[in-house]
Formats: sequence, structure tokens, C-alpha cells
Amino acid sequence: MIQKINKAGVCAPLGFLASAVNADVKGKGKDKNDLCLLYSEVPCKTAAVFTANTFKAAPLRHAIKAMEKSKDFQAILVNSGNANACTGPQGIVNCENLAEAVAESLGIDAAKVLTGSTGTIGVQLPVERMAQHIDALVDELDDGNSDIFAEAIMTTDTFPKQAGVLVETANGAYVVAGAAKGAGMIAPNMATMLCYITTDALVNEKNLQTALSDAVKGSFNSITVDNDMSTNDTVILMANGMSGIIPDMDEFKEAVTQVCLELAKMIVKDGEGATKFITVNVKGADNDEDAKKCAFLIANSPLVKTMFHGEDPNWGRLMACVGASGVKADESTTDLYFEDLLYAKGGLIIDEKMEPKAAAIMKQPEISITLDLNCGSGTAQVFTCDLSREYIAINADYRS
Repeated sequence: MIQKINKAGVCAPLGFLASAVNADVKGKGKDKNDLCLLYSEVPCKTAAVFTANTFKAAPLRHAIKAMEKSKDFQAILVNSGNANACTGPQGIVNCENLAEAVAESLGIDAAKVLTGSTGTIGVQLPVERMAQHIDALVDELDDGNSDIFAEAIMTTDTFPKQAGVLVETANGAYVVAGAAKGAGMIAPNMATMLCYITTDALVNEKNLQTALSDAVKGSFNSITVDNDMSTNDTVILMANGMSGIIPDMDEFKEAVTQVCLELAKMIVKDGEGATKFITVNVKGADNDEDAKKCAFLIANSPLVKTMFHGEDPNWGRLMACVGASGVKADESTTDLYFEDLLYAKGGLIIDEKMEPKAAAIMKQPEISITLDLNCGSGTAQVFTCDLSREYIAINADYRS
């Protein structure tokens, strides 16, 4: 049985500790923790999914190379304020130097340490300044520090994002929990996001990677805020086995998926300047791929996103997106719903007198729309948000 845990974070499973400090990564003297450490008391089997962007940041390239040699890791050092992306060979050296500093302080092999970064692209990490805080991070490791870890990885986020579940089995219980950051540059094939998930279940590396890859498809790869893909997108799942429970894999996959989906929805709800959380459903497509293509075109359309911000049921914009998506569809057989209100059938509005009902739905903070193409069995669900003036303000002032 899978039960949601309130306020669960990376330290909820047995054996995981975290810490965070203010290392002034940006060099602007801001009073914010921006360097944090996640550590397991024993080595973990580790799985990961990274951005599809070909310009991958140095921490991702460092991790990919390390994971080609081993899937056993014990610590992750993460900073906010600097992406360590577009930093050339020096960016990799910076990752290696920081991993060595962490390993030395912890008394473990540097090959068991990964790094993660988020923030401004194209600036070298202040490694010397960061390294001065490594011993303090190690000294302050504690299993009660989930909250400060989640806060330290934030950039333009307005709230920390944490989720977790307890899975009860006939032989005992285990936990899957995690933290994520992300609010802008959110697009399919992950987002400008970091996500760290921990579990004390006993899972081999192959099953762990399968569970994570499957979970990402319907969660982090089904969200969009602005259709911009980051260089740093990372989801890492670490399993230390300290519960001693070998899980049923179907149940374990469901647990990981629940955690990923909850964190993904939090990212969309915290979309930069967002005031609406929108679920786009497409069904009756020729196949699932067509359904997802159509759903993402709707979810990424500036006209659609501003329509939701303006609380205007301008349904023609939604129909136009279906046609523009290039998928198999016929206007004369396409139906449109605002929540469960069938508003247009066969490409035609049912009754103009229904507009006040649709307008009332558009005023809700969370809105679901459904396009039924009625030409097959393909389905998809995508999560997005509205586009507001605040989004422009946030990104115009990002580096200041």
C-alpha cells in the first residue's frame, strides 16, 4: 500500500542526510543558502535522466562519464546561482575539484561523488569560495535537513518542492521521497530543473533506471512553462537499500511515479509569473504520439496561455492549435470540453449562451481542458500554466 507522506523530503528514507550553507556562489553577498550536500550513510545504486539539450552543462557531462564506470554513488554536491554551463573544459575540472573536496572531507572515494548546478549560464564556478564551505557542509549533515536542502537548490522558485510516499509491504515498509527546483525554462524532455529522489528500498541498478525512466515520461517530460529547454535538467534517483526491503517492482514504479508527478506539478504551479495551473487532455487521437504532439502545441501556445491568463474562453485558439499540430484530425469530428462542459461538438460551438459557464471555469486557479479528436485511441495529458506580465519581468531582471 502506498501512502503519501506530508512534508517528506530527501532525508525521509533511512540513512540519508543533508546540509546547506551560504557560499555566496553569485558573489553578490546575498543572504541565501546556495550550496548543499546530500549524503547516504552507505553507497547507493543510482539512476539518472538528463536533459535532451545537446549543450549539456559540466555537472551532467561529469555525471554521465562517471556513471559509465559505476552506478554506485554516495554523495551529491549541489549549488544554485551558477549553472556551470557553457564553461568548457574548466567546467569539468571544477566538478572534479569539488567532488574531490567533498570526498576528502567525507572520507570516501571521489568517484562516489556527483555534482549538480543551476543558475546563470556561461559563468565559471567560484570553486575556491565554494570549497571553503565543504567541511561545514559535512559537519552539519543531518537527517532533519530536508527543508534546507530543498530551499538551497531554488533559483526563481517561490517555494520549495518536496514529496514522498511510504510503501507498506508484507515484509516491512520503505520510503521514496525527493526534492525538486524549477519555475522557468520548463519544456518537455525535462526542464530547467533539478530533482533528487531517494529511497531506502533495495533495488538493483537496472530496475532502478527502468523505474525512473518510466516515471519521467508521464511527469517531468509532460510539463511545460515556456517551451525553453535548459542545459542542466537532471533527475537522479538513489537507492541505499537500508530498509532491507526488496520491493515488488510494479509497486515501486508506481511509488516513484507518484513522487515524480507530484514534484512535476509543483514546478508548473510555480511557473514564473503563473496564476493558473492547466491540464491539457487530448484523446481520440490516431496514436499516443500524435496526442502528445497536439497537447504540447496547445500547452506551449502563447495565444492559449495568455487566453487562460485573461480568463477568456476563446475556444477558437484551441481548435486552431489542433489543426496547426499536423496530427491526423478532422474539424468536423473534434469536440472541446472546459472541465466536463462540452462546449464545442464537431468543430462547432453548441450554444453561445454557454459562454458564461465557460468563463466561470476560466476563473478557477486550476483548469482542465479536453480535446477529443474522435479518430483513434491515442491519449496524452500535459501540464502547463498561463503566461503573465510577471513572467517577462522575472526573466528581464534575472541576472540583476
